[in-house]
Amino acid sequence: MESEKIHHIEGLKNGDRKIFEEIFNTWYEPLSRYCIIRTGNQEEAEEIVQDIFVKLWIKREELTITTSLKSYLYRMALNKIINHQEHLKVRLSHQEHEMAKSNSSDSYGSDIHQKEIQSLVALGVDDMPPKRRMVYEYSRKEGLTYAEIAGKMNISVKTVEAHLSAALEHLRKYLKDYLVPLLLLFTGLS
Repeated sequence: MESEKIHHIEGLKNGDRKIFEEIFNTWYEPLSRYCIIRTGNQEEAEEIVQDIFVKLWIKREELTITTSLKSYLYRMALNKIINHQEHLKVRLSHQEHEMAKSNSSDSYGSDIHQKEIQSLVALGVDDMPPKRRMVYEYSRKEGLTYAEIAGKMNISVKTVEAHLSAALEHLRKYLKDYLVPLLLLFTGLS
């Protein structure tokens, strides 16, 4: 590592706010762009980058950077993106489970409710870009694994993960407007 970069790392470890500000000013925009590309969502990307810098400051005395500061920051960003996507998958899986449980426990009108939800989801899926829609359909309708989808579409497994994560986020946002009517439908208040 060159002496200026060593100076930045040592200054950061010693709690030098000016050095931290320099690091922040140098890397905030590039990291934000990287995260926007990987997540497809500016708000999430900015939140991830802010978390990186908060963690960098809080853990500054414990830092062990054996590569460049740039590599370290980008690795932090990638790890946070992966963790965020995994969290979204778990949350969506839980929501799907809860919806299925709710549908099975309410036998009266259950078929009608299921068909209405399926229609809304189908509209949301139709609204997706073609490649994202294809990945979603291979995963959800055909039950293919990420590796099988990657092979079938001639893309990487990471690209499959990114498309599926974006598809699930798209559906969450698409169905957000229907949340109240769906709740009314399920509770019988309509």
